[in-house]
Amino acid sequence: MPFALPFGGCDSTIVCLVKAARASESSLPLTDGVVCLRRQHPDDIEAHLAAIDEEQIRWLWEPGDVDRYAALTAGEQRAHHLRHLQANHDSFGPGPKWCWSVDLADASYVAYVDCDLANSHVPAGDANISYACHPGYRGSGYTSRAVRLVCDFLRECTSAQEAHILVDVDNVASRRVATAVGAVEVERFANEHGRTMARHVITLRQRQPTA
Repeated sequence: MPFALPFGGCDSTIVCLVKAARASESSLPLTDGVVCLRRQHPDDIEAHLAAIDEEQIRWLWEPGDVDRYAALTAGEQRAHHLRHLQANHDSFGPGPKWCWSVDLADASYVAYVDCDLANSHVPAGDANISYACHPGYRGSGYTSRAVRLVCDFLRECTSAQEAHILVDVDNVASRRVATAVGAVEVERFANEHGRTMARHVITLRQRQPTA
């Protein structure tokens, strides 16, 4: 999940990462004229910190993260998030995971979206898409626009055949985004924390028949 705190792969044969590494830089920024996706940067820190609210914590943080985070000083919390943003910035390009900040013409970093080609919760060869919208910008369709751009990126720059969106069944707003981008719910399952998750799938290209 995008804002889960990394307090704590799958191998890269699932996708043509050399192709993605070249194309990911040449195709940026990704935009539909309303939202623009760009590589995350440590300069996003103020908006990143401001985005932490009860909704984000409820849906995106892992069990135990709140207590670990609360035990840090304000300076340590800031440094933790700076490291996270720097890591996302530095890893952008070769994949297998790409993390974007979502900008508007008049506002920077209003949402977050990523795609991960090495997610253990999706089949090899497929991508997982995660997203979060910052308070004050929710309900305006910006996240849906960003997810559609990520699907364009996956079609152009990778060999992924499907994109998966895994959403807690009680997360109505996130499920609304999945529906808006045309993702189809295909199953429900209990994750490792006992949460009931709905798997939504977007077909990026038709699967090739095996010989």
